[in-house]
Amino acid sequence: MRQADRIIEIQNSYFTLLSDCFRAQNMEVIQAGGNVEYGIRKWAYGRTHEQIINTIKPRLEDIRDFWRQYYEELRTNLISLDILPVYSVSRPQFLRTQLTSAGLYVDTVVCHDDTLSGLTNFSFVPPEKRLGLAMMSLFDCVAMLQLSPCFTTKLEVPFAVLCPGERDFDLNIEKRMIESSLDLVTDYANDLLQTSYSNWEEVVLATQKIVGAKAIKKAIKRTEILPAPFKEPKNARDKLSQCFERMRMIQGQSLSAKPQQPSLKDLLMSFVTVLGVIESQLHGSVELDLAPLFPRYAWDLYKWRVQRGNLENARILGWDERQTSAITTAIQHEDLDWLSAIPVEAIIRLRQDGFLEDFRIRLRHGRKRMTLEEASDFANISQLVIQDIEAAIKEHVASIQNLEQEARNRLRSETGKFVGKVSLGIASFWFPPIGIIGLIRNAKKYAEEVIKTKRLEASIPDRLRRGPWGVLMEAKGHGMPLSQP
Repeated sequence: MRQADRIIEIQNSYFTLLSDCFRAQNMEVIQAGGNVEYGIRKWAYGRTHEQIINTIKPRLEDIRDFWRQYYEELRTNLISLDILPVYSVSRPQFLRTQLTSAGLYVDTVVCHDDTLSGLTNFSFVPPEKRLGLAMMSLFDCVAMLQLSPCFTTKLEVPFAVLCPGERDFDLNIEKRMIESSLDLVTDYANDLLQTSYSNWEEVVLATQKIVGAKAIKKAIKRTEILPAPFKEPKNARDKLSQCFERMRMIQGQSLSAKPQQPSLKDLLMSFVTVLGVIESQLHGSVELDLAPLFPRYAWDLYKWRVQRGNLENARILGWDERQTSAITTAIQHEDLDWLSAIPVEAIIRLRQDGFLEDFRIRLRHGRKRMTLEEASDFANISQLVIQDIEAAIKEHVASIQNLEQEARNRLRSETGKFVGKVSLGIASFWFPPIGIIGLIRNAKKYAEEVIKTKRLEASIPDRLRRGPWGVLMEAKGHGMPLSQP
């Protein structure tokens, strides 16, 4: 697949440039054990605002010059690939979770490189905000370096691809997207409050006078269209509580002091960013002919946007793309957090060896038989995904039995002790929602020893690690709760 090879070559060149641009800052992060925030702040300590800005801004210009040279070629190669990719605009700090969850399901995750947008903003933000802009750009660039194996490991199909978009080279497109977001939040405010404001300025003037949680709650007429930013809501009150929580989080990032009481304007302002993310997702997805991989918090507002498909500025995707977006976004549901316990490096290695293809085929089958209505219910789809995984494991029962016997024989000869059904126990450990495999007394203690020494992993033949077994073997030791016998 020539296109795939060229994509990886461009990604390698990009990350080589990124490493050269931020070598000193990345070294501080490495010395801080991978803690990006601590390492960057240590590097910045003692430097003036001007020194920091004048160090970072020219490096962003180098990145812009790189994409001016390679963007069209990368875009052409991406569009010509015959794969199932998705498109993400998440910042690096959230991108790892998307890669570990969606990486089990889709062929490729195409990630928007927001560096150029950050560089453009230097021309518009007031001087007092340029340091924050520079530091945020630096955080993102160095955090992306930590994910470089996702983009540079040579595979038959790229695991992840970093790419800017046409909006990064055309400021008029960016302006239209901002205007579109403001139009959308105006329409959303009218739906939510059952009002008839004609533009965002009217919304701001009216809602800034509605202050305090009680007054805000009284003003909201359609709680059913509120988003649930963090988790599946218990009820309408929980939805509103989560919206307040996210609003306070955003205020903490952008204001020196939070207001004593929130206003309804503050709450609606927190939705502007989400709707902006959705517009970016949809624009980039249409541009590259991909299905958008929405952040979990954007999904409810996206559903509202689809229902409002008569908006002049709406670019609604086709049914297949919406369905794919529903499935991949749902895999970020809290019921499936355990999927992300598998480190991204392990997923890449398994895909490099072809161990996860059976698994992805199984999940694709589940996507094809699912309706969009089913896919919109995250709690429902998370259970369906679990059922698909259970079915995949049941189909490999013979492999389980072979694995157990071979592990038993090898470990008996190596250690002189073996607690029965260790391999089955490990399957239960790393898939806690699955109840088809049980543990026996003392299996937990012995399995922990096996995991620590890696003896079992070394003894498993490649043919038995294929498919779900690759997942089982790689999920060990990464924070997964151990089930009780």
